[in-house]
Amino acid sequence: MRKYFLVLIPIIMVTVGQILSKIGVQHIVENKNLVNLFIILGYGLLILRGTIWIFILRVVNLSFAYSLMSLTYIFILAVSYFFFNETIRVSNIIGTFFIMAGVSFMGYGELKNMREPNG
Repeated sequence: MRKYFLVLIPIIMVTVGQILSKIGVQHIVENKNLVNLFIILGYGLLILRGTIWIFILRVVNLSFAYSLMSLTYIFILAVSYFFFNETIRVSNIIGTFFIMAGVSFMGYGELKNMREPNG
Protein backbone atom coordinates (compact mmCIF):
# COMPACT_ATOMS: atom_id res chain seq x y z
CA MET A 1 0.00 0.00 0.00
CA ARG A 2 2.89 2.33 0.78
CA LYS A 3 4.09 2.09 -2.82
CA TYR A 4 1.03 4.04 -3.94
CA PHE A 5 2.15 7.02 -1.92
CA LEU A 6 5.28 7.09 -4.07
CA VAL A 7 3.14 8.59 -6.84
CA LEU A 8 2.79 11.72 -4.71
CA ILE A 9 6.50 12.44 -5.19
CA PRO A 10 6.26 13.20 -8.93
CA ILE A 11 2.98 15.06 -8.39
CA ILE A 12 4.71 17.40 -5.96
CA MET A 13 7.76 17.65 -8.21
CA VAL A 14 5.65 18.64 -11.23
CA THR A 15 3.76 21.21 -9.16
CA VAL A 16 6.94 22.80 -7.80
CA GLY A 17 8.58 22.61 -11.24
CA GLN A 18 5.64 24.48 -12.76
CA ILE A 19 5.76 27.12 -10.01
CA LEU A 20 9.45 27.69 -10.65
CA SER A 21 8.88 27.81 -14.41
CA LYS A 22 6.09 30.37 -14.02
CA ILE A 23 8.30 32.56 -11.80
CA GLY A 24 11.09 32.19 -14.35
CA VAL A 25 8.84 33.26 -17.21
CA GLN A 26 7.79 36.32 -15.25
CA HIS A 27 11.47 37.23 -14.91
CA ILE A 28 11.95 36.79 -18.68
CA VAL A 29 9.27 39.40 -19.31
CA GLU A 30 11.04 41.80 -16.95
CA ASN A 31 14.68 41.12 -17.91
CA LYS A 32 14.37 39.83 -21.50
CA ASN A 33 16.78 36.94 -20.71
CA LEU A 34 15.43 33.62 -21.96
CA VAL A 35 17.15 31.59 -19.25
CA ASN A 36 17.32 32.22 -15.53
CA LEU A 37 17.78 30.23 -12.34
CA PHE A 38 14.04 29.61 -11.87
CA ILE A 39 13.64 28.12 -15.35
CA ILE A 40 16.74 25.95 -14.94
CA LEU A 41 15.53 24.68 -11.54
CA GLY A 42 11.97 24.19 -12.81
CA TYR A 43 12.95 22.16 -15.84
CA GLY A 44 15.64 20.33 -13.89
CA LEU A 45 12.98 19.24 -11.43
CA LEU A 46 10.74 18.09 -14.28
CA ILE A 47 13.59 16.03 -15.76
CA LEU A 48 14.31 14.49 -12.34
CA ARG A 49 10.61 13.70 -12.01
CA GLY A 50 10.80 11.75 -15.26
CA THR A 51 13.63 9.65 -13.88
CA ILE A 52 11.77 8.95 -10.64
CA TRP A 53 8.64 8.10 -12.65
CA ILE A 54 10.52 5.25 -14.34
CA PHE A 55 11.24 3.65 -10.96
CA ILE A 56 7.69 4.17 -9.73
CA LEU A 57 6.28 2.40 -12.77
CA ARG A 58 8.27 -0.67 -11.79
CA VAL A 59 6.14 -1.11 -8.64
CA VAL A 60 2.80 0.55 -9.46
CA ASN A 61 0.30 -0.23 -12.23
CA LEU A 62 0.50 2.33 -15.03
CA SER A 63 -3.25 2.90 -15.19
CA PHE A 64 -3.42 3.65 -11.48
CA ALA A 65 -0.26 5.75 -11.34
CA TYR A 66 -1.25 7.83 -14.34
CA SER A 67 -4.74 8.46 -13.00
CA LEU A 68 -3.18 9.81 -9.79
CA MET A 69 -0.97 12.11 -11.88
CA SER A 70 -4.17 13.91 -12.87
CA LEU A 71 -4.18 15.30 -9.32
CA THR A 72 -1.42 17.58 -10.57
CA TYR A 73 -4.11 19.65 -12.30
CA ILE A 74 -5.82 20.23 -8.96
CA PHE A 75 -2.58 21.24 -7.24
CA ILE A 76 -1.67 23.58 -10.12
CA LEU A 77 -5.12 25.17 -9.94
CA ALA A 78 -4.66 25.86 -6.22
CA VAL A 79 -1.12 27.15 -6.70
CA SER A 80 -2.25 29.40 -9.54
CA TYR A 81 -4.87 30.92 -7.30
CA PHE A 82 -2.84 31.32 -4.09
CA PHE A 83 0.60 32.20 -5.48
CA PHE A 84 -0.18 33.96 -8.75
CA ASN A 85 -3.64 35.40 -8.02
CA GLU A 86 -5.11 33.75 -11.10
CA THR A 87 -8.87 33.51 -11.42
CA ILE A 88 -10.67 30.25 -10.74
CA ARG A 89 -13.86 29.86 -12.72
CA VAL A 90 -16.84 27.65 -12.06
CA SER A 91 -15.74 25.41 -14.93
CA ASN A 92 -12.39 24.91 -13.15
CA ILE A 93 -14.18 23.83 -9.98
CA ILE A 94 -16.50 21.48 -11.85
CA GLY A 95 -13.53 19.98 -13.71
CA THR A 96 -11.72 19.51 -10.40
CA PHE A 97 -14.65 17.54 -9.01
CA PHE A 98 -14.64 15.31 -12.10
CA ILE A 99 -10.92 14.68 -11.68
CA MET A 100 -11.40 13.86 -7.99
CA ALA A 101 -14.28 11.52 -8.81
CA GLY A 102 -12.23 9.76 -11.49
CA VAL A 103 -9.25 9.31 -9.20
CA SER A 104 -11.57 8.00 -6.48
CA PHE A 105 -13.07 5.42 -8.84
CA MET A 106 -9.62 4.33 -10.01
CA GLY A 107 -8.44 4.06 -6.40
CA TYR A 108 -11.48 2.04 -5.44
CA GLY A 109 -10.91 -0.31 -8.36
CA GLU A 110 -7.25 -0.71 -7.45
CA LEU A 111 -8.12 -1.50 -3.83
CA LYS A 112 -10.71 -4.00 -4.98
CA ASN A 113 -8.14 -5.70 -7.23
CA MET A 114 -5.64 -5.86 -4.34
CA ARG A 115 -8.16 -7.64 -2.11
CA GLU A 116 -9.27 -10.21 -4.67
CA PRO A 117 -7.26 -13.40 -4.92
CA ASN A 118 -5.34 -13.97 -8.16
CA GLY A 119 -7.95 -13.66 -10.78
